[in-house]
Amino acid sequence: MRSSVATAAVVVLLVLAGCVGGSPSATPTGSDGATLTDGADDYTLTERWRAGNSSIAGNHHAVAAGRVGDEAVVAIPIGGRSDATGCKLLVVDRSGDERWTAAIPPAACTIHAIADPAVADFVGDDRPEVIASSTEAEAVAYDALTGNATFRYPLSNYGYTRPIVADATGDGRAELVVTDVDGTVAVVRPDGSTVWRRPLDAYSWSAPAVADFDADDRPETVVGIGNGTVLAFNRRGQLAWTTDVGGAVTWSGDADVDGDAAREFVAATESGVVASVDGRNGTVEWTRSVGALAAVDDPVDGDGDGIVEVYATNATGTLFALDGRNGTVEWSRSLTDGSTQMTPPPVVGDVTGDGAPELVAVTNDGFVRVLAPADGRVLASYARDASVYTHATLSDTDGDGVEDVYVMYGDGTAVALRLQISNSSTS
Repeated sequence: MRSSVATAAVVVLLVLAGCVGGSPSATPTGSDGATLTDGADDYTLTERWRAGNSSIAGNHHAVAAGRVGDEAVVAIPIGGRSDATGCKLLVVDRSGDERWTAAIPPAACTIHAIADPAVADFVGDDRPEVIASSTEAEAVAYDALTGNATFRYPLSNYGYTRPIVADATGDGRAELVVTDVDGTVAVVRPDGSTVWRRPLDAYSWSAPAVADFDADDRPETVVGIGNGTVLAFNRRGQLAWTTDVGGAVTWSGDADVDGDAAREFVAATESGVVASVDGRNGTVEWTRSVGALAAVDDPVDGDGDGIVEVYATNATGTLFALDGRNGTVEWSRSLTDGSTQMTPPPVVGDVTGDGAPELVAVTNDGFVRVLAPADGRVLASYARDASVYTHATLSDTDGDGVEDVYVMYGDGTAVALRLQISNSSTS
């Protein structure tokens, strides 16, 4: 039964998000040959290592990275062909050398074998675990350095999104908030007990968010689902509000984007709408159409002007910086000259080490771009001749204060990149 359900969901998702296999439609040539090189002479994206491989070209679950004490941990989710070997969670060190592997058996091997993992301390011992859901219909926490399973929780279907470790009940302790692909959301304690669990009766492709959305000093759990609905649950699992954003929610983020007391949930839909939802009552504060297969991550004041930006992309590879207060376009930028099927959202972090954030954007045809948040100027580029279907991951895995860039390509290869000043030996 699980295989047939998973296969049906795969077909739906591939049509929706354009995650088909194959090589990029335009062969990328890297920063030297790219046409989008405004400031690429200033910096160079240097490849440190590659790890992983797959028998399929549509891998689209993101890498997770973090530190356990002084040790770096990079978790790479790898899918494969149905009823075949090769599906696994591969965990490597900062050099890209394998630490351990958790294999998924052939009977459960699919493109979604391992969902987006997380590196976080769930059990409360100040030692992060690697946590991931899988097509074995469970969420598992592993010792990050040894791979020993320390926690398992059964799901009603296979997991698709990243598990969230947060205080969802307001009791001062972390819980695990996890959804499976059919929309069931559960809040779970480290002892395996369920605080609350709710079926949502629709596919869930974006991870839930946990925060004090309505500014009452108590947390809410908010999730967007495939029927165009965004739902908020209070700490006891009671429905606080629900709203319609006009299309299947495929990506989402959250932040206070307008400076009021409440926090907003920002949803991006397959129809191309970006919607800012007021966390107090679910009112849609503004919408902006950016083009089919819109994608967003957490909003942030990227340019330091005191205004929170929503950075959104569309299927054709255009990046928009939207004013979080009203959705107006501050600037837009084409990320590629090639033909693309979808574009993951950019992520924000300090990859130059100058104390200010940069944007890191990837394109479906294989490019990784570092851009200035103020105007979208390209600072550096990297590319492989393979597709990308998910966002980059930023993490300071060596503790030097500078975030490294990790990118999952569709062929199951994770690439570790480091931004360097051109003609400099600084690493």
